[in-house]
Amino acid sequence: MKKYVRAIVGIAICSTLSSITYAESLRCKTKLAQVGDTKSEVLDKCGDPVVTDNFCQPIATATQPQGIQNGNNNVQNNIAIATCENIDIWTYNPGKGKFMTHLYFARGQLQSIRYGERAK
Repeated sequence: MKKYVRAIVGIAICSTLSSITYAESLRCKTKLAQVGDTKSEVLDKCGDPVVTDNFCQPIATATQPQGIQNGNNNVQNNIAIATCENIDIWTYNPGKGKFMTHLYFARGQLQSIRYGERAK
């Protein structure tokens, strides 16, 4: 009896781990676009996206003091310098009833895949 319980638990764990492995992928006909693929690889596998967009995601904000001498007083103004990373979003419509799929690229590589509303 214990052997059967262990076998069932083992199968359940393997099933869970295998689904986690493929959670960050997009099936395009017979090919699979995965996290880590370049933009050209995704284009080759999936074709042109329905919509493209981009934004600049803030990475860090550095404050730089800039001193201004004014008579006997030393006035300091702080200037905030924000750096950001360009993020490209490609949206694919996999077909009626399936979830719209958004691919997020940074530095030319696929970073994450997120699912939106069902396509109509």
